[in-house]
Amino acid sequence: MAEKRYGFIRCSTDKQNEARQLKALRDFGIPDEDIIIEKESGKILGAEREQYSVLRKLLREGDSLVVDALDRLGRRKSDIKSEVEYLRGKKVRLIVLSLPTTAIDPEQGQEWVLDMVTNLLIEVYASIAEQELVEKERRTRAGIEIAKSEGKYKGRKPIEYDVRQIERCYSRWKSGAIKTSEFRKLLGLKPNTFYRAIEKYEKTCDQSPKVRQAESPQTTEGRIA
Repeated sequence: MAEKRYGFIRCSTDKQNEARQLKALRDFGIPDEDIIIEKESGKILGAEREQYSVLRKLLREGDSLVVDALDRLGRRKSDIKSEVEYLRGKKVRLIVLSLPTTAIDPEQGQEWVLDMVTNLLIEVYASIAEQELVEKERRTRAGIEIAKSEGKYKGRKPIEYDVRQIERCYSRWKSGAIKTSEFRKLLGLKPNTFYRAIEKYEKTCDQSPKVRQAESPQTTEGRIA
């Protein structure tokens, strides 16, 4: 079977425009039907992002994954490097358009030189991606503190969700009986909010014997729609 090239676009929010990434992939020769677009935060692990998980299943040995920039795989250095290693293990070629060396076909016997250069560049750019995330979070916190000091910060409107649904399905989710995407849809939550809700629930479990009892098999019989 001939090598197949897939393009991947990730935008952090629904409002973020993917037109620039889409044009770059089209210009590289990736047809629209082989381009997967995902609107999820890069802070979520690739394996836990719905569309990227679908892409992982499509990729076969010898295929290529084309992305506009390295941070489309994730925002934290450890996550990016983990995903790069996963693709290597699967013998899928990663082509990063902002790193031209990844698109070069090396001469026979020179593969190790290109690999060395590419590995160094990935290390550097993964560090830059994480630093940009840290700086963005710092500016956000600073902006909130200024708004608070001026009495202008009202905070986000609390997002409501059914805690009982978490109690019914948490154990099944942890055991792998239901997928993260299914659990999120049941709660009606976006990824970031979902993980905050889970973190809050787990902290409650640590503090309350009653909640731990709610996770027992007798109380996790809620249906999965």
